[in-house]
Amino acid sequence: MKILHTSDWHLGKRLYNRERLAEQQLVLDEIHEIAEQQDVDVIVVAGDLFDVANPSNEATELFYKALKKMSKNGYRPVIAIAGNHDSPQRIEAPDPLARENGIIFIGFPNSILPHFEIDSGLKVLKSDEGYVELKLPSTEVPLRILHTPYASEIRMKMFLGKEEEQGLRELLEKQWKALAEKYCDTSGVNIAMAHLFVWNRDSEPP
Repeated sequence: MKILHTSDWHLGKRLYNRERLAEQQLVLDEIHEIAEQQDVDVIVVAGDLFDVANPSNEATELFYKALKKMSKNGYRPVIAIAGNHDSPQRIEAPDPLARENGIIFIGFPNSILPHFEIDSGLKVLKSDEGYVELKLPSTEVPLRILHTPYASEIRMKMFLGKEEEQGLRELLEKQWKALAEKYCDTSGVNIAMAHLFVWNRDSEPP
């Protein structure tokens, strides 16, 4: 199984009020070319899809067109999670339509994907809070993903019951371990997909 990992597109980002959509289009075209050349089975986008929570219409159009092109009508699925620059509600809003094109959006740490199957052969086999197991069109073994979109302090309190960063780390470690023990084994490909900050706020980032 070939997995293309990418993140932090920050579509719509401007430089001193200068539009950069043309540059961003070139980067997305390059990602698509790599996926084609390497014949990848799935693309994962680990957060910060946009630069702001309420992106411009132009940035949104660029995003959706790029994902549709990359997904090849669901024959090369794309899984994208929300980052700290994204609105999780906005990320998940088009999910029913996106799924028909083999694109899966996950906005919240406790999101549970509905079971579905499309004509390409993409199918959700199992789903739980923070977990999804997929049958990809191009592979026989399942892809299992432990997923954690960015959890702000508000989201920690609402969805995870934790307010402190250390508490979040401990909770995530416990959650990932429990999910891995419940669902993951050597009969499939198991990956963790997250958008997290791992350093202490009182210290310099690595």
